[in-house]
Amino acid sequence: MNRILILIAFLGILTKPAISQQALSAQNQAIQQVQQLPEDRLLRLISANSAEVIQKDGKDLRKVSGPAQFLHNNTYIICDTAVWDVLSNTLDAKGNVQIIQNQTSLKSDFIHYIANESLAQVRGNLVELIDKEKNLLRTNFLDFYTKDSIGYFYEGGSVLDKSKNYIESMNGSYDAKLKKFKFYVNVRIKADSVIMKTDSVAYETNKALFTFLGKVHAWRDSSYLRADNGWYNRENEQFNFYKNAYIYTKDQEVWADDIFYDRNKGFSILKNNIQIVDTSQSTMFFADSARYISKPMSFTLYKDPSAAYYSVEEGKADTLFLRADTLKYYSKPFSEIDSATVAQAKERVELSAKDPFQTVVDAIESNKKKPAPKKSGNNNNLQAAKQPKSDIKQVNLVDSLSTVNHTDSLSTINLDTLKTPITKVDSVKKFNFSDTTTIRFVQGFHNVKMHRSNIQGLCDSLVFSSLDSMARLYGKPILWNEENQFTADSMQFVVSGKSLTKAELLSSAYVISKEDSVHFNQIKSTDIIGYFKKNDIYRFDALGGVSVLFFVEEDSIITMMNQKECRVMKSMIKDRKIQRNKYIQDTKNDLFPINEIPINKQRLKGFNWSPEKRPKDRFAVCNRRIKLSEKAATLKEEKPIFPYTRKYFGKQAGLK
Repeated sequence: MNRILILIAFLGILTKPAISQQALSAQNQAIQQVQQLPEDRLLRLISANSAEVIQKDGKDLRKVSGPAQFLHNNTYIICDTAVWDVLSNTLDAKGNVQIIQNQTSLKSDFIHYIANESLAQVRGNLVELIDKEKNLLRTNFLDFYTKDSIGYFYEGGSVLDKSKNYIESMNGSYDAKLKKFKFYVNVRIKADSVIMKTDSVAYETNKALFTFLGKVHAWRDSSYLRADNGWYNRENEQFNFYKNAYIYTKDQEVWADDIFYDRNKGFSILKNNIQIVDTSQSTMFFADSARYISKPMSFTLYKDPSAAYYSVEEGKADTLFLRADTLKYYSKPFSEIDSATVAQAKERVELSAKDPFQTVVDAIESNKKKPAPKKSGNNNNLQAAKQPKSDIKQVNLVDSLSTVNHTDSLSTINLDTLKTPITKVDSVKKFNFSDTTTIRFVQGFHNVKMHRSNIQGLCDSLVFSSLDSMARLYGKPILWNEENQFTADSMQFVVSGKSLTKAELLSSAYVISKEDSVHFNQIKSTDIIGYFKKNDIYRFDALGGVSVLFFVEEDSIITMMNQKECRVMKSMIKDRKIQRNKYIQDTKNDLFPINEIPINKQRLKGFNWSPEKRPKDRFAVCNRRIKLSEKAATLKEEKPIFPYTRKYFGKQAGLK
């Protein structure tokens, strides 16, 4: 039937003047070739107002006036007029041209259709392709293959969706069967509040899925992201970027091999070679696995996590490195912190503001001023009245050379009362937070290690909060400073600004200072508190059951061992050397020639010198290579200006 239609189209030849036998033979040969074409290769005229035979370049052509409709590969070609070369199986369509195939349509001024190749060369001042999802592609040059349902545009094009998001590039394609666009060379994307540029991208319209096939740069407000590959699902608001992924925000820089982000749920998963720099807090984090939650902000790091806190003091830069099996860094507005946590932090601040040693002195002075109790029938009061005044007078502070033994006139003072919170102006001010004040927390769990140029340490767990500006160490903590080792059941450090102001060794406190390979100065007490200025210790107090053992040199040779005991001790330090000690209550002092004391007698109970556990350098804590900031290069990266979208859509896309 189709072949009959084609032959009828040639009947107009009979009405023409006679032609040469040679020309007629060539024309008959062409007709036979057309007749032999497979059914799906034939271009058919479906309807038209009129058709006539015209000659051009020695060829007989059919001029069809319309509106006219042609059909090929289940594809309709609609136009105002067309010139149809039946022999070459081609069509030139002009005026309100449309190609309609299933739910994909093309519009233009002109189409040259090569049926043998199923190729529509679409040209014009404006070429438009509309898919099922109402995505609108505009360009000037597009080739559409009707058999494969694939269109290729070049020399610039842009796609606008119904939400006024757009994609543009120099070249690209559209696969109607797969519902997939591909964009190549200078690809620029605006998707919701995200602006991107890349080398190439595939966009599956039915899934709202972008797959980046080359390096991608993305901006959202003042944030920036870069990666070598990745994908973005607009419908689910999910991103996954991998291979050299990098994120920049006002206060943070983040690197990872793989970054997944779910915007709706507000969390990210980072994998491998992670580095997070928080410039606002001068802190870096490292790991091979991490989870980020945006509200409230929280980073939890796994797989060899570590952190670095960098600072500059008196022109000298230094960094504290920290690691644990799990590290967590998070923040909350003050208004969202439960009242019990706030109360506990306030109590710690108020307690830390106290001077326990001075409290003891004040108690002594108070006892001095108390009048002797009146006689009564109470035997206890009588005994107290008989107490010699001279015993009270002997209670005073002495230096390290004093051997005065104090009486037990202060034995009724309970050192635990020194832990009772008191109200300080400074501590009250510290807790005048506004509800929107951001409180930061750092937590390290299991196998915690630390290294800084002047201090190293380890413990089982660590907690820091800007609520009280205190770092607390639990689980057999050990600290080393030069030749000194500090141990206790727990430790607490007070930070003001970026400087350490106080260190508290709580319960079973023990300080060991190496004199040489054999001799160790030692202080043992219930609690020991160190005071710092510019991160350098200038004083420490030992509180409760104090035992002191130190060695005396003569002409650079250790000759004597001095052992002291008291209830409370205060030491003043200069240039990291003890200048003077003061003792209170129950003071005992013994001096022994060193050659008369065996080694086991030169150790206080609980002595445990452990240099083998000490982190030797920062690589024993964090062996990560620190990536340099990319802020300068990031700020120079140019955002897309969308020249093709401006050309083809302008105000329709919200662009001027």
